[in-house]
Amino acid sequence: MKRWFLSYIFLGILSIAIGVGIFVTLVGRPQIAVINVAYVELDGFTADEINKTLQFVRDDNSIKAVVIKLNSPGGTVSASANVFLNTVKIRDKKPVVVQVGDIAASGGYMWLLGANYVYAYPASMVGNVGAIMNLPAGASSPSENVVPTGPFKLTGGSYRTYIGWLESIKDEFIQTVFSQRGDRLKITPEELAGGKIYFGSDAARLGLIDALGTEVDAINKAAQLAGIRNYTLVDVNAALKEQGTNLSFSKFGNYSSNSVKEQFPYIHYMFWEPK
Repeated sequence: MKRWFLSYIFLGILSIAIGVGIFVTLVGRPQIAVINVAYVELDGFTADEINKTLQFVRDDNSIKAVVIKLNSPGGTVSASANVFLNTVKIRDKKPVVVQVGDIAASGGYMWLLGANYVYAYPASMVGNVGAIMNLPAGASSPSENVVPTGPFKLTGGSYRTYIGWLESIKDEFIQTVFSQRGDRLKITPEELAGGKIYFGSDAARLGLIDALGTEVDAINKAAQLAGIRNYTLVDVNAALKEQGTNLSFSKFGNYSSNSVKEQFPYIHYMFWEPK
């Protein structure tokens, strides 16, 4: 009787093992997606490119967590907010972990606020919260050769108007930082408004990021947050390339302080390195 009982137990365990094996074979192991952003300055074009990667990982139900290897000094206000909000949409469905490489400053820092957890290297550059405005060409040098229909037609507003816009945008950025980082922050709004950039070690101490760590740490954290084991990794950049989508993340694009539009005020969440 005892031998029969042990046989039933063995058969039960064997059936479960076979069932799990069939499930894994047919359904596949859970996946962690890795998005590699080698270096990107955020504008309308690059935001569209980034959103292709974000939509890919959001829509694929086999992907249970996402790791973004991020390098960005920021860019325009609208593009920065765009990728941040789309990252939050992923976070609502599956964990997102960011690992900062050389830099995540200004709009790049806003982007990482959409993640559940953020790593950086000790010497990564993080922060630089604030905005920069390029005044339109006609703001300080009206021309007798151009006749506008109103006093602000050429400029969109007065200098005082621009300052008001800039202050509002700065305040909104700071509120976003505090709404996303919450009790993890050990810095005042006034200190944050100074626009300082921090090394990763200081950023971790101040709560601007969560910890110092590598890509491996980020992947392990993503798996932990998703509650998965025995996972596979998906290179999103390569997967999209196989589908015919070549991403254009390049340090040598045509975005710069000298190439932005001069017709209207252009506002940036951007860290501009001294030349």
